[in-house]
Amino acid sequence: MGHGNLDRPPYEIRDIDTGEDDLELGIRVNGYRFAISISPDTFSNSPVAQSTFQRTFDKIIAGEDDDPEVWDYCEQIANVFLPDFKRLAPPAVHSGKLTMADLAVRGAFECELRVVDETPLAVSVTERVPDDEYYEEWDVRKIQSAFPVFTPAEVEVPYTDGSHIYDIIPQRVLVHGQPFFHKTSWSPCDPIEEIRKYAKIKTSNLSTDDFHISRLSGIVAHPNGYTKGLLYELIETSSDGTLRSIIKPGIPLSTRQKWANQVRSTVAYLHKLDLVWGDVKPDNVLIDKNDNAVIIDLEGGTTRGWVDYELGGTLQGDLQGLEKLMDFILNEESPLRLESDSDTEYSEEVMDED
Repeated sequence: MGHGNLDRPPYEIRDIDTGEDDLELGIRVNGYRFAISISPDTFSNSPVAQSTFQRTFDKIIAGEDDDPEVWDYCEQIANVFLPDFKRLAPPAVHSGKLTMADLAVRGAFECELRVVDETPLAVSVTERVPDDEYYEEWDVRKIQSAFPVFTPAEVEVPYTDGSHIYDIIPQRVLVHGQPFFHKTSWSPCDPIEEIRKYAKIKTSNLSTDDFHISRLSGIVAHPNGYTKGLLYELIETSSDGTLRSIIKPGIPLSTRQKWANQVRSTVAYLHKLDLVWGDVKPDNVLIDKNDNAVIIDLEGGTTRGWVDYELGGTLQGDLQGLEKLMDFILNEESPLRLESDSDTEYSEEVMDED
């Protein structure tokens, strides 16, 4: 979540991790990382704050982390540390070629929060010692051989303003001059299942004429083999891009039927390969320049209103989402079109460059 207020440095809430009964916010400021721990054990004489925390925690655990109340709460907590962000995370100006290596974290800090008499307080901010522990099961060089692995220094990131490079979310990138779409990985373990899915798709030898799905081309990894991001073949789209954005009254039924058939057949192919789509929704369907519907994002997860949280990652969940998606495409009176502006996930386009 970016902020352009001139009175404070910009920051982004990059992730929310849950413990048994506590939260940790991952904040990015000018290339620095701040981890803010929120625990009810540090609340003193603050029943209202405790109740607000518990309500927020319960929403996150229930898979409702896209709820605006959750992100409002996280913003309120992050704002407590604004003076520390300004002091410890000065801006930087870049010139010349920019690569993913240049966007690496400049430093990391742990933030201690307390709430006393309903007032949140920034107690301390200390430098975080990097965790150099190595897990072979996270080394993408050892767990797959279907895709080439590139270092961050090999991935060029186009930019226009050298004073705001840490605001860049690297998406359209170049590797040895060839363009790709880049998706940042939240942690080295998160993309492992998605990589395995795409490896299975690659070995299926199904053509893009029949199997309308994005194609993984390569992996960006740290020197220790931990995945930093995934590189996909570029899908050229119209200016609208996603099915959600492009759908509107007046699109010919024949066109919508074509899109519906392409999505249905692609999901059927996935299921024949014993794979699931997961996060079924119109945001994860691109309409390419040839007016074909292409499924993207096999990472998993669910979006409220499309697939029930408890059905995430199952064939049943795919079928539930697919039924709703068919209604969205074919029924011009579908209530899902009216609701489509309120069910997106906050973190969907916010990606970590660690």
